[in-house]
Amino acid sequence: MKIFENIRSSAFWTFDFLFGGKIKRNYNEIKFLFLNSQDPKAREIKNKYLDNLLRYATKTTPFYFNYKDYLTLNDFPVINKNIIRSDYSSFRPKVIPTGKKMYSVTTSGSTGTPFTVFHDKKKRLRHIADNIFFNELANSKLGSRLYYFRVWHKMVKKTKVLSLLQNLVTLDSGKLDTESIENNFLNKIKSDKSTKSVLAYASTLEAFARHLRKNYKFPIETKIKSIISQSETLSNEAKVDLEYYLSSKVVSRYSNMENGFIGQQCSSGNGEYHLNEASYFIEILDMNLDVPVESGEMGRIVVTDLFNYGMPLIRYDTGDIGTVKEIASCEIKNRVLAKIEGRRTDFIFDTKGNLLSPHVITNTMWKYVEILQFQFIQEAKKKYIMILNKGNVPFHEEADLIKDIKSFLGDDAEITIRYVEEIPLLQSGKRKKIINLLSINN
Repeated sequence: MKIFENIRSSAFWTFDFLFGGKIKRNYNEIKFLFLNSQDPKAREIKNKYLDNLLRYATKTTPFYFNYKDYLTLNDFPVINKNIIRSDYSSFRPKVIPTGKKMYSVTTSGSTGTPFTVFHDKKKRLRHIADNIFFNELANSKLGSRLYYFRVWHKMVKKTKVLSLLQNLVTLDSGKLDTESIENNFLNKIKSDKSTKSVLAYASTLEAFARHLRKNYKFPIETKIKSIISQSETLSNEAKVDLEYYLSSKVVSRYSNMENGFIGQQCSSGNGEYHLNEASYFIEILDMNLDVPVESGEMGRIVVTDLFNYGMPLIRYDTGDIGTVKEIASCEIKNRVLAKIEGRRTDFIFDTKGNLLSPHVITNTMWKYVEILQFQFIQEAKKKYIMILNKGNVPFHEEADLIKDIKSFLGDDAEITIRYVEEIPLLQSGKRKKIINLLSINN
């Protein structure tokens, strides 16, 4: 099988070479900038990319016309999805070179409202190179087999020929009951003797981990080299279980559809997320003010995409919350996120109005292994709903669960338990675990 992996990898780079070697040049540059972030040459390259983008945006993109006299990036406003939606056309460049194709990228978002960003060819090439580099960091080599779990609707569905060329096995994450996990994941993985990697949303991997903990006692022989969790935050409990039962390293990737690969957990296992400052300028700003936070302090993750000229997004508030650390603990001494707390709208309030991380819920739920899926909703100041999918088995710990939740929400919390057969997927293929209607409505 190794020989076929090498053939696929060689064929890819040969094809790229014949078309000018643009992906290879991007890949080499990403690698240099990532591994040498403090080098003066690296800083010079990144500053040049930033200055080129800012000058381009102020000359071509209506929203930025009023910022032509900028001195630094700080002269530009912080933007978000709502600002972009309210004046969408002003974020599209007025002059697009003839023959330059634009690619639309649409995300359903956490509320299910579609949001579309346009990428140009330059951005697409950089994204491909980012993908190759960060996969390698996670021990998933170009040409090796990748099991990719998501909802494969027609907008993203791969043809059989393309899947074969990419050595990709596409599997549907729509159903995650016991039978589906056994037949569509574990049996396939066990019967496939080639080395392989797994890529899936955190909610899918959480379901796998719960199933493994409940139904297996010992590790399974799978030949999985790496497991990559994307988009959402994977709980530490799920990571520990997946690494034990599937005998593979697990890393979480921080990305979004609008931008791409923003960061990825260090393979050393320290939990820190190396930031992709080769392709983005990344700021961690105060929760309420547009000023940087101190190292170790929680703040908003704000991204400037250095390579997307199809729809320049400067100082784009991702809606995510993280804690920055200026120097990584491992030998790669670049800037990292020590924690990613999740989306701002995922935070909940206790009955006294104090803000709580969504992890207080996800960490609590891990002890209830008989629960297949859950969704926690804050409906009002003191009213909460816990939706549970318990499958076909009885659940006798409802009183204990309510007691656990009240321990951090407050004794006066009004908690309603509802049982369902399935918690629906978002259009993106993710399952929303925490919903705060107060954050959304206010």
